[in-house]
Amino acid sequence: MRPRTFAAIATAMAVMSSLIAQSVLTIPAGTQISVRLIDAIDGKTAKDGMRYRASIDDPVAVGSQMAFPKGSPCTVEVVSVENGKGMALRLHDVSANGKVYSTSTEYANVDAKGTSKKKKGFRRGVGLGAAGAGIGALAGGGEGAAIGAVVGAGVGAISAAASKGKELKVPSESRLIFALKAPVPLN
Repeated sequence: MRPRTFAAIATAMAVMSSLIAQSVLTIPAGTQISVRLIDAIDGKTAKDGMRYRASIDDPVAVGSQMAFPKGSPCTVEVVSVENGKGMALRLHDVSANGKVYSTSTEYANVDAKGTSKKKKGFRRGVGLGAAGAGIGALAGGGEGAAIGAVVGAGVGAISAAASKGKELKVPSESRLIFALKAPVPLN
């Protein structure tokens, strides 16, 4: 092979290699990725490092090129759990076009939701008060009914006070949004 032909081929290959490297689709840092949970996450059983199934909720595109189509499987990971207070989650990876892409995202923080102790306690107190009145009436007539109602209502109030006031759960079908901290090259 002549030196000129060899040099021309080498130059052409270098240019093609450079063009291929430039054409790798990269999702830039800061891109928002919304996912929908498939698995529910319960703060009582979740531990740091546990992973849960999810899927891409809104397609992710770079310019006119599709990176992650809607419905692409992905994994959400528990980063930390504070009992009764909150939980930090991150998008661990996304599967698309037969490949798995690791991601580095900001955390989605989930706070515990309070439940109304007043309503539940009131219903429990009324229910147990009525039950106590019924039992008291059977045992001691009218006076027994009054005592049973007071005792039943007291048990209901104690039961309401002892119940948990906050739950830390992320139900299935919940939508979470993560922001990429680092770009994701799709090669």
